[in-house]
Amino acid sequence: MYLPSATESSVDKENTTSKENHRKNKEKQKEDNCMATVDQKVTIDCPWSIYSTIIALTFCIPFNAKHSLLSTGKRKYVQVCVQNLSELCFRLSDYSLKISADCTDLQLVPLNPAFQQVVYSKQSIFFVWELKWTKELPLSLQCLFSVSFCPATSEEQSLTLKPFTYEFQVENFFTLYHVKTQIFPPLGAEYCKTGSLCSLEVSITRLVGLSEVDKDEALTESD
Repeated sequence: MYLPSATESSVDKENTTSKENHRKNKEKQKEDNCMATVDQKVTIDCPWSIYSTIIALTFCIPFNAKHSLLSTGKRKYVQVCVQNLSELCFRLSDYSLKISADCTDLQLVPLNPAFQQVVYSKQSIFFVWELKWTKELPLSLQCLFSVSFCPATSEEQSLTLKPFTYEFQVENFFTLYHVKTQIFPPLGAEYCKTGSLCSLEVSITRLVGLSEVDKDEALTESD
C-alpha cells in the first residue's frame, strides 16, 4: 500500500533545513502509521527544466504472515497466521492455499468459514487446512497463500488492491512424539476433589518410522 509523501527537488536537497524537516515529517508519518514500511525514490527528468525532481514513495506492508505445521497422530494441518500491522481495519475474502507441486493424491481441505472476515488493527487471524493423502506425503511442499483484502470502512471499499500473498515451504511432516496426560485421584480415593492433592501422569512416546530421515536433523529443524 502506498502512502503519499512530500516531494523533494534537487534544489531542496541542497537545503539542509528542508532536508531535516523532510526527514522529521517522514519519521512522524511512520510513527503515526505504525506499519512496516519500504522507502523508494523515483527521479523525474523534464526536458524543460534543468533540475531533477525526486519523489519519495513510502510503501506500507499491511500484513505479516507466518505458518506452522500441526500434527496429531496421522492427521496433519497447515495453519497460516495473518497479523494486521496497520491502524486500519480490513475485510478479508477469497482466501486460498495452493501447492505448486503436482500431487494428485494430496488434498487441502479448508476448515475456514466461507464468509468474509474483518481483521482489526493489530489483530491476528488464523486459516487452517487439513492435509489428506492416499499414498505418501512428499518430502516437502511449496505453498502459496493468497487472500483478497480491502478497507472495512464503506467509503474506502472502492479501492482496488492486489491480493496479499505469502509463499512458504512445508517439510518435516513427521510426528516425532505422542503425548498423553492423565490425572489420578489420591491414593484410596475414587474421584478427584477440589483441595485434594492429585497426581498428573505425562507419557511421552518417541514414535518410530524416522529411518528415512536423519533423526538429529529432524529434531533440530522441527518446532
